[in-house]
Amino acid sequence: MSKADQPRFIADTMLGSLARKLRLLGIDTAYISDAEDSELKYLVRSQGRILLTRDTDLSGSLGGNAWPVNGSNARQEFASIGEKLKPFNKLMKPFSRCLECNDLLVSIDPAEAERKVPPYIYRSKKIFYRCPSCEKVFWEGTHCDGMRGEISWMKSVLGEGPRGKGEEGR
Repeated sequence: MSKADQPRFIADTMLGSLARKLRLLGIDTAYISDAEDSELKYLVRSQGRILLTRDTDLSGSLGGNAWPVNGSNARQEFASIGEKLKPFNKLMKPFSRCLECNDLLVSIDPAEAERKVPPYIYRSKKIFYRCPSCEKVFWEGTHCDGMRGEISWMKSVLGEGPRGKGEEGR
């Protein structure tokens, strides 16, 4: 993988929340909650992914194709791999992936969203995105403020902007 390429990850069973955080940043992060070690190894090798895991034996068996993760919550887990993510900071495109499926979101015409969103959302929003895999429709709502705050915190871990006091353990 060259420095210009963004890493592609697979998160093991204990790292679902971390996978969602990485997807929020636009990082390709597959997550399979019930995969055996042999399946994870196969996916890492066949798809050119890096395994994120707490399992030191599994991590050791994959060498550089695995990043060990530490921490008792998703923020601490993210911080534990932050140093390795820093070279890819400028390549991240927040809000570009489905948080559930990991697929890239596509912009859709508001008319396509009309039957898939509440009427008041359709009337008040102009920009919609859809996940091609799960068909979920996204728009910018009030929840995006919290997500932007989390993105800001993650970017600060990666060396972009000030880091808020006391936020390490959230």
